[in-house]
Amino acid sequence: MKVRLNKTTWRAVSGIAASFLLVVSFQNCGKAGFDADLDSNLESGSSDAALSAKYGESTAAKVQAIPFAFDATFDTITYNSCAESQLRTSNAFFSIKAGAYTTGGIKIKDEFYAYADQNFKPIYPEPTLTENQYKQYLADSPVNNGAVPSMAVRVKNSLTDVYTTNKSVTLWSDVIPMVGTLTDSLVMDSFAQKGITANYFPFSPEQRVLEAGINFNSSEELAEEFRNIFMNSGVLSLTYMASNTEIYKLRSASDAYPVKTAYGKAYNLTFSPYAVSGGATNNPNHILSQINETDLSSPGVGSKFWNCSRRFSVIRAQDAAAYCPNHTYDQLKDPFIRAELEIARRHLRADQWDVNVTNRCAVPKGGVSCYKEEAVGGAPVVEYDLTKECFRSNGSYAGAVPSSKCMHFITVCTRD
Repeated sequence: MKVRLNKTTWRAVSGIAASFLLVVSFQNCGKAGFDADLDSNLESGSSDAALSAKYGESTAAKVQAIPFAFDATFDTITYNSCAESQLRTSNAFFSIKAGAYTTGGIKIKDEFYAYADQNFKPIYPEPTLTENQYKQYLADSPVNNGAVPSMAVRVKNSLTDVYTTNKSVTLWSDVIPMVGTLTDSLVMDSFAQKGITANYFPFSPEQRVLEAGINFNSSEELAEEFRNIFMNSGVLSLTYMASNTEIYKLRSASDAYPVKTAYGKAYNLTFSPYAVSGGATNNPNHILSQINETDLSSPGVGSKFWNCSRRFSVIRAQDAAAYCPNHTYDQLKDPFIRAELEIARRHLRADQWDVNVTNRCAVPKGGVSCYKEEAVGGAPVVEYDLTKECFRSNGSYAGAVPSSKCMHFITVCTRD
């Protein structure tokens, strides 16, 4: 399940103690849409000669030295513990979805503006550098040209190694590009002003939001293995693609292998059982209980802890009346409930999920269930009583095997 990729090749590796063989192979992705756009931008950075011809040697050297300028941040990360093979083809289900909707987004760092103001001159009669000048310098800067934000599950101490459920790392499945090429003038229109953080990109030729999802929960065993990975060697990353042909690579101040620092963010995830008074002690760690955000360019320097208090039990449609009724009209007049619904709806769309934020529950629509619709020993399918031990195929039991399956949860974490 884990794929590791070194600096120059793809290679096979053994995994953690589990029933999954981890294999690596090289794969060239076809160029269509976003892919072709990535290639054309990432491989066309201005050479020394081209910059000298455009700016003159002195100014060209300053363009070459422009620091990495982009700062992207998520503000919502949702984990869905549902793990059945039939869910991989349902758009309503995902394992992890992350995005920027309020406080998060993309901005240009203040350091870039300070560098540009100090090293470049405005065009007469303008008294200061114009927005178009800033955009042009960024587009010509080798370290910034063609940067595309992407999300992946990477190895903490070797960031070019990517975890995957496939035999090779695949664009859009394991490494998810977002928004588009940040040095595209149409994309920069949204944030090319000092102090602006943008989370909507109306003119982007690719995507208009900073959002990505990864689906790896095709079985309880695989879901638990990924949770263990996050608790040990893995990290959810928001980085910037370095090329389209070697999609596992990322932009970093150093390319020494193993790559331990990069431009971007790391989201360290912690999982635990659902806390309830008198709760069963052998139930799985279904809850995303903590996120610690750090800067990948300076590991260990500063951190931001997220709010992961919004936890929704996943209820079968046939049990909704008893465990997850719809909100009443009077409830929906409450501004707090509406605000909580707005947060939940970032990743639980209204056409795919019924959500009750008061009862902290969610019901999938469209006839697709989080649970296999089968009885275990003639008992109800789902154990909604969390004080009782529940059945899972990879569990171990000292006494009688429980007859009811474990309830799943959706955790919505926000960057407050």
